[in-house]
Parts: sequence; C-alpha cells; structure tokens
Amino acid sequence: MNIQMLKQKVNDSNASFSDKEVSWLLDNIGNPDNVIRDNLVCNIFGNGFFEEKFTKQQVRFLIDQISKRNLLFYCIKESGKATLTRSFTCLLWDLIIRTNDNKDSRYYQILDKDEEQQVFKNLIYYLKSEHEFTGFSKEYGWVHAIAHCSDALADSMLNKDFDQEMVEKFLLAVREMLNNIDKRFIDGEEYRLADVFINGFKVNKISSSSFINWIKSITFDPYSGDLLEYYKFNNLKSMLEDIYVKLNSYSLLDSNLKKIVEKDFISKY
Repeated sequence: MNIQMLKQKVNDSNASFSDKEVSWLLDNIGNPDNVIRDNLVCNIFGNGFFEEKFTKQQVRFLIDQISKRNLLFYCIKESGKATLTRSFTCLLWDLIIRTNDNKDSRYYQILDKDEEQQVFKNLIYYLKSEHEFTGFSKEYGWVHAIAHCSDALADSMLNKDFDQEMVEKFLLAVREMLNNIDKRFIDGEEYRLADVFINGFKVNKISSSSFINWIKSITFDPYSGDLLEYYKFNNLKSMLEDIYVKLNSYSLLDSNLKKIVEKDFISKY
C-alpha cells in the first residue's frame, strides 16, 4: 500500500478511495503503530464518512466485514495489542451510527433496522465484556476501549430506535463493567461514559428516579480498606460528579439526584 498517497488524501476534500485502499484501512484498524492507526486510518475513516469520500458500496463492505470478522470482539480474551482492533472498531461503528442516522448524509439508513438493533446490542455487550481498561499505553498510544465504546453508545442513545429495553441493558452493562474494573480510570474514560447518560437524560430515556435507583444498586465501600474497592468507588464517584456538572449546565439536575450525589459521593473521599 502507498502510505504516502494515503497521507495526501487525509486533508483532500476531493479525495476518493479504491476498494483496495478501503480494505487495507479496515485491515489496519488495530495497527499497533499509533502513527498508522491514529494519524492515518482513524483520520481517514473520520473525514471519509463526514465528507462522504467513500461510496455506499464501500461502506456496505465495511459493515459486512466488521460483522463477518467479528472485529468488535476480536480475540476478546486477549489484552494488549488485540484490544486495539476492538477499541477502534467501536470508533468505526460510531461513524456508521452517526451517518446512518443523519438524513443529510449519503449513508443515511445504510443499516437496516435489524442491523441497527444488532449493533446497539453488540456495543452494550462489548462494554461489559471488555477486560482491558488501559487508557494510554507507552507502547501503543491510545487504547481507550471503554472511552471509544462510550462514544459509540452516546450517539446510539440519541437514535429513536434505541429503546427503553436497550437503556436498561446499558445500565446493567455499566454496573457490571464498573464492578469488573481492576484499576482507577486516569485517562478520562468516566467522562466519556458520562456522556452516554447525559444524552439519555436529554432525550428523556433516563429519568432522575430511575438513575437514582441505579446508583443505589451499586454498593462500593471506599472505607473497606480494600484498594480495589476504593478504586471502583472513585471511578463511580468521578463519573457521577461529571454527570452532576453536565446536567446542571443543561438545567436538567433534579433536586433529589443533586442531593444523593452530594451526600453519598461528593462529601466522601
């Protein structure tokens, strides 16, 4: 593949891509070289979707191949390098979800309803299945699996067909993920996750009462003396504080929710 030619196409609004190039981009979505993965592949996919540089047939190829090759769950039992494919597949799904839902996009409704529902379900299942919680790696650069999945789910939440059953499954998945995590979030993952909740509030899919009940269902004890329990509590606390601030900025912060976050989280540790 002519890497230099691909680099020239990144900022060329009139660029188009051959089928061979599109196939190469997908093959390298989890390239361990962050210069290729982030600066080339990720950037090309981003402006390629928003500037409609791909044909509809090429986007269908991407959709079919992601599903056929099960890239979202690629080597799901492995950490490290394998996680890059899963994580950056989330970003590609996010681009597909956003343009599929945009009436002004060439790719509007490129997913049929069954495919769309399956993507939502897969993203939720992936959120609770991922066990690699690294944000930034000295070896690979940004890994950010939880953040990237959250980005895709935040846009999914805005879709009218992301129904209440999906919302409930999302809430359960987040609770399970927070319970499974083995470290403190240090690269902003909780803020990206918070945006999924914020979008849920904005479109009235998450109510203050249901959210309060969800918070009460999580029982991390920061005073237990267990360091991992302390990390889990503070991951939740940090996410709730971000939700608190964002809801307040949108005048969506209910007094009961405000009270429980302040009393049970902000005032602790």
